Amino acid sequence: MANEKSLIFANKPELTEQEKLFEDTHKRAMELVRRTEQMMLSVVKTQVIVEGFMIELLEAYGKDPSHFFYTGKKIEELRDRIDPPEVGRPIWELLSLCSHVRNELVHSLQVDKIKEKSQKVREAYLAMTPEGARKEGIKGMNDTELVTDAIRHCGSYIVIATYAKGAADKKAKTTPG
Repeated sequence: MANEKSLIFANKPELTEQEKLFEDTHKRAMELVRRTEQMMLSVVKTQVIVEGFMIELLEAYGKDPSHFFYTGKKIEELRDRIDPPEVGRPIWELLSLCSHVRNELVHSLQVDKIKEKSQKVREAYLAMTPEGARKEGIKGMNDTELVTDAIRHCGSYIVIATYAKGAADKKAKTTPG
């Protein structure tokens, strides 16, 4: 059996230069598809979760989230009108930059633009992160890890703000006066 396989492969004709080029190009294209698919899934899923956090925060402040369908509108309302002190402008700006990456992923898939927008996320994230292991970790992340981590980072502040609002409302109800 082993000798039969050897004979089959031994008689296989050598690939032409065009066939080799096709094989190489196909392999690179499939790797790009795999990386883009992974980035798309990670970024979109993470942003959907954080959008849920934003909806909860809007509701905590008595806003009807159906009036803020798009991510940018949610961010704008929360950042510019509600302005919860636990979050801060740099977090909203970072989340906006992450949203731009997500939009590029789902609307155009232009690799150079995704890379450019991811780099803006990296710069903003690094600028707000103190020196130390966390900052070094961010420097070493690939674009998918970077954007999803930045979205999660922003989401944690939104969760804290929602919790703080609920605790303040509860305290106001129980405090006389």
